[in-house]
Amino acid sequence: MTDATKHPECPARVGKVRAGVILAAVVAAPLTSAQGSAVPARGVHSTLKIARSFVIQPDFIERNDMRPEPKQTWLALWAAAGALCAATPQQPSAATSESHPPYFNFKARQFLIEGSYAIAPTEPIKVGSVRQLMFDRAVIDDAWGVERTVHAPERFKGNPLVPGQVGFGPVHDGTTVLFDSPTNRFRLWTRSWDLRRPKYAKSEYWAYFESADGRAWTAPELNLVELDGSTKNNVLRAENGVLFGGLSVVEVPPRLRARGRYAGLFLQATEKNRPGETHGQEVRIAWSDDGLRWTDQAENPVIRGRTDTFNNMVYNPERDVFMMYRRPTVNANQIRRIAYSESRDLITWTQPQTILFPDEADAASMFYTLVVVRYQGMYLGFLQDFYFYADNPSYAGVVRNGPKSHQLDCELAWSRDGINWERHPKRPTFLAAGVPGEFDAGMVGLQQAIHEDAGGISLYYTGTPALHLNEEVKTRKGTGLGLLRLRRDGFVSLDAARDGYVLTKPLALPGGRLHLNAQTEPGGFIRVALRRGDGVNDGDWIDGWNYEQARDFNGDSTDATVAWANGDNLDAFKGRSVRLHFWLHQAKLYSFWFD
Repeated sequence: MTDATKHPECPARVGKVRAGVILAAVVAAPLTSAQGSAVPARGVHSTLKIARSFVIQPDFIERNDMRPEPKQTWLALWAAAGALCAATPQQPSAATSESHPPYFNFKARQFLIEGSYAIAPTEPIKVGSVRQLMFDRAVIDDAWGVERTVHAPERFKGNPLVPGQVGFGPVHDGTTVLFDSPTNRFRLWTRSWDLRRPKYAKSEYWAYFESADGRAWTAPELNLVELDGSTKNNVLRAENGVLFGGLSVVEVPPRLRARGRYAGLFLQATEKNRPGETHGQEVRIAWSDDGLRWTDQAENPVIRGRTDTFNNMVYNPERDVFMMYRRPTVNANQIRRIAYSESRDLITWTQPQTILFPDEADAASMFYTLVVVRYQGMYLGFLQDFYFYADNPSYAGVVRNGPKSHQLDCELAWSRDGINWERHPKRPTFLAAGVPGEFDAGMVGLQQAIHEDAGGISLYYTGTPALHLNEEVKTRKGTGLGLLRLRRDGFVSLDAARDGYVLTKPLALPGGRLHLNAQTEPGGFIRVALRRGDGVNDGDWIDGWNYEQARDFNGDSTDATVAWANGDNLDAFKGRSVRLHFWLHQAKLYSFWFD
């Protein structure tokens, strides 16, 4: 029931009450401001604003046809409050370093579902000891006051590790790098591209490099293939009349080892089409025991069709399948998109399906390739953006002939299953082409390589100063090999500029200790509370393990142990359904895990 329905004389009656409120505020304002100690200036300002909003507005006075005398009094008071409000200095808001506790009162157990008739518990997620990365919502139920940030890797100062030459790229796109534990060395398989040779006269061939530290690379004399009258080279395969694309190498599971330790997926294009063929491009599989001597399987080609990019595959141990990433030969109008196919035996493959193409948020008009690696139970995709607009009339003006036209950059994509992919909604660049004068100023492409050591993550990429134009590729230096470094789990972080909160889904705690990979600004911190995650008790704050008992994490660490007043051992919660509730203040969270 409103004031008007309770009191027919509403304007007059309410007016008396509100007049008292605003009169008190108007009188008190100069007194408190002058005394300086009674009410802070910011409080005076707020009081006046509230009083002024509480009073009846001029249009309300006119609508209710108030008598002249009260009307004049009301307008005077309303104007006086406005003038004082404008004149009273308003202190700035609290500094960004000031932290505030959560708005909810965890001691009062607000908003919980206890007392419900029947709640079937959710099956908690078994995280084990796998590091939980901050890419997506796989283990995150809710978040507030945080944003995801994609972090670009740092270029190694000694780049290029293997330089290109004019018209020749010794390490071109289509490169795989694996660390071989038995020999304690890095092995690199690549496509070399020599534009100084006639196109089908062994101009695109496989080559091999080795390194003890992943930085200094050598080209061993393999004595396998004749090139320019000598076998003293690092060439694995070269043939007249055939162009060999990049070689995607994987170690196969034991059930397939009878065919070889390694399987390689590659594109092959022939100079002359066979009768009835419209092109000579096909994806094939080869096998090798030592990674040097390769034999094509009899069941080739596995898939025909144009796909002139780095066709690559990765093994999925959860589903025991090989996942291939290529171009969709069936498309709406443009082939530079990403398609997917899978196989269990590397012989029979599923019909390719398009999984990624540029959308409204993308600046690039085409996707050149998607190179996939596996990391901490996830699949990371290095998506190559091609800024080519000449064939698309919807791109005009400065975009068509802008500074990035005919360049290639890379952005980051991620997936839990290798099929359904996500990207940051703002589409940040993960690896941009280099500055003019550098070996990678025109085009860059991340390769199928990821290696983690005590100091962080190593990624490898190829770069060239040439743009994606025939004359540039022929007359400028070819692709060279570069090294990138990134902190452990440093691809994506959840950042809180001030206070932010992250609540996980119910997790089946494995016991041990909780670890963080995180950073804080000066004055920042991270605290973690434990909450129940089972059925009707979902969300219950666990005594002894809430924010008041949590020890702050401060600083910068890739492996920090979380502690509470009760200690850091969580064995008492082993097998129980528990949520983690992170409180971040001016902090970045990269990952968490249990040991």
